[in-house]
Amino acid sequence: MSKFIIDSTIWIDFFKGKNKAVNNFLLPLIEEDKIYYNGIILSELLIGAANNKEFSFLKNNFEGFKHLKTDKNIFTQTSQIGFRLRKKGYTIPLTDLIIAAHAIYYDLTIVTADSHFKLINKNIRLKLQFLRFN
Repeated sequence: MSKFIIDSTIWIDFFKGKNKAVNNFLLPLIEEDKIYYNGIILSELLIGAANNKEFSFLKNNFEGFKHLKTDKNIFTQTSQIGFRLRKKGYTIPLTDLIIAAHAIYYDLTIVTADSHFKLINKNIRLKLQFLRFN
């Protein structure tokens, strides 16, 4: 059974409701209870909320998804990924490294439009669904 971690780049389009392709992709995953998230993804979305109402809306909507804890194992995995990439001359934001570490540790497919994950995937194998909806 496939499980997915949806990056904030995709959630932003979903919650704006203006991109039918994103909605068509995510709605079945939501209905089939296949979505996971971590504190990084939720924090990115909440920080970008336009007002208190939107902040509460986003926070409440994520309570139905599966939350991934960020423990010592995740930080070790994050460090290993970041170290390997840095040795090859790549500097990736810590937030993306943590998301990648969760995906590897929990065997999740990352759904994103963020090109950092393509770079990570070239060096460390991820399950990656790169979406670019215009």
